Amino acid sequence: MNTPFAPNTLYYGDCLDIMAGFPDGYIDLICLDPPFNSNEKYNKVFKDSGLRIDPQIKAFDDVWLWDDKSAERVARVKNAVANPASKVIAGFEGFIPQSKMLSYTSYMAERLFIMHRILKETGSIYLHCDPYASHYLKLIMDAIFGEKNYRNEIIWCYGLGGSSSKVFSRKHDIILFYTKSSNWYFDKPTMPSTSAMMAGKKKGMVDYWIDIPTINNMANERLGYPTQKPLELYERIIKASSNPGDLVLDPFAGCGTTIEAAAKNGRDVIGIDILPFALRLINRYRLAPNGITPLPIEGVPVDMDTARQLARTAPFKFQDWTISLIDGLASNPQKVGDDGIDGFGMFLNKPDNMDRKAIIVQVTGAAGSQKAKFDRLHANIRNENAAMGILITLDAQAAQHNWKHTLEPIRMGETTYVPIQCFSIDEYYRNNERWDRILTLPSLANPWTGKHMQQNILFHA
Repeated sequence: MNTPFAPNTLYYGDCLDIMAGFPDGYIDLICLDPPFNSNEKYNKVFKDSGLRIDPQIKAFDDVWLWDDKSAERVARVKNAVANPASKVIAGFEGFIPQSKMLSYTSYMAERLFIMHRILKETGSIYLHCDPYASHYLKLIMDAIFGEKNYRNEIIWCYGLGGSSSKVFSRKHDIILFYTKSSNWYFDKPTMPSTSAMMAGKKKGMVDYWIDIPTINNMANERLGYPTQKPLELYERIIKASSNPGDLVLDPFAGCGTTIEAAAKNGRDVIGIDILPFALRLINRYRLAPNGITPLPIEGVPVDMDTARQLARTAPFKFQDWTISLIDGLASNPQKVGDDGIDGFGMFLNKPDNMDRKAIIVQVTGAAGSQKAKFDRLHANIRNENAAMGILITLDAQAAQHNWKHTLEPIRMGETTYVPIQCFSIDEYYRNNERWDRILTLPSLANPWTGKHMQQNILFHA
């Protein structure tokens, strides 16, 4: 993949593909918070939607799943003898065969190998994980970065979360700190006084952090993103292991905690994420409120020509991108091709005239009239017991107002909504990238939290 390398850029795509085009030894600091083993499908929001199907909404790509892709990846890593972790994965296959942990560790081994290549000799890497995976990931990090370059296992302690009557309550994450060589930059932070007193220390930061709380429901920085971490946590890491002007990379950018922390503190940044809505969130609700110029997003269309190119060369990425343009909709991670259900949404409240309140979305990147797709969506709305359908097309559908359906209109108080609506990328660009000038929708629920989705806020807790 020919990826143009540019600091202060956000990249849409798999970090494995994006980082492959980066030059050797160029990054000063890598901070990554890859998906934990949550098995979270985020479909509880749709429990009372009326849908006959089970919408599998997820906030990130599911790498905690053993499937044919996992088996192919394990074989690929084992054969990649230049990767020092190839023997580790071969060993894992012997005692945890065909497991979700083998799937995850092989996924991480491929990406960590490239991170080692692009990190400066004086650079550092911080890998955020949970205790479930930390010991497996440490073996991979030891193999790739070298056991001698292991610096710390940082324990981040927090108070929120569930409790159990059968085990000690799980209240911490692990952050593995490695360097590229024996010559690295480090500015040891001072422990806050409360933590110092609790730790019985007078000076210097220790490797267990008890002074940074996790984000609660009332926190000002909360965006409603399922895996969001506190800004203070990553500011501490960035200040300790980089200087102003250094280049910080987050290959799993998510809602942009690392990006904001680095940009606010004068560092150059690169963020990569496989979900386009996360990159829009970073620009709109991380950088802009801090007076920081939004970063260019590489890999997403910027006009009709590039939209056509994406639809032609990567139809599933085109699906995810187009659905992400409409606040309140989420992509179906099960990619089913034409005539399937490509995304979901849900009204915040039930309509006056029906028990159903789910929206289903169908996307097509084909050119020309899409009357057949409209008819298919009409059938899917009935078959799946949805309340509304949105057809997303590349070209504007001039004849759509004459297309017939037999669905009842949706009534909410004094307002009536059309049950099938069309949204085209052509109209999107002609309306200054405003979806709300094309679609008329009732208030939508945040598909990950179930709370109100304000039109001007992508996530709202």
